[in-house]
Amino acid sequence: MLHGPAKAEAIKALAAREGSDLSRCSAYSDSYNDLPMLSMVGTPIAINPDSKLRAHAKAQGWRIRDYRTGRKAARAGLVVAAAAGGVSGAVAAGAAVRARRH
Repeated sequence: MLHGPAKAEAIKALAAREGSDLSRCSAYSDSYNDLPMLSMVGTPIAINPDSKLRAHAKAQGWRIRDYRTGRKAARAGLVVAAAAGGVSGAVAAGAAVRARRH
């Protein structure tokens, strides 16, 4: 398994062997650990990036694609709905208990 600078070196060797111009190549990653690889190609793309890669990609003007956004929004919506339901239920229960006492 290649990681970090070792991945970049392997890609450089492969490009030399195949005669590929890395400035005309694309690469994508989700991890800041792949920064050496992303930095050596003409079109680096951050896909579902971790926070460090997102910040770096943004600063460098690289494309960022996050396909998790819809799921994150749905999950956040469920949490908000559950919390609102819990609060509403507690208020209703409190009102019912109060009504019985009076």
